[in-house]
Amino acid sequence: MIGCLVVAALLVGFSVGRASDRDETVVTAQVSSAEHETEEGYFSLGPETTVMAKPGSDLYKFLARQNGRKVRVTLTLVGGQELSRLER
Repeated sequence: MIGCLVVAALLVGFSVGRASDRDETVVTAQVSSAEHETEEGYFSLGPETTVMAKPGSDLYKFLARQNGRKVRVTLTLVGGQELSRLER
């Protein structure tokens, strides 16, 4: 039984270490924006993050629709040049 617990602890340790070495973070926050901020493209994601999106862009449309709702944002390091895209 002790052997099984040691193996389980090692597996959990490796998986936690593996998750921390990825260049990625996930934030779950509520989108909020006053009407005049929405027109200018400013959106708050929780108390510490502000995102500016170009009015008319896909990101702007998505954030405007989600105003007042919680969203999950994943930030990932991208190697090389890549065009931005909104995945659903």
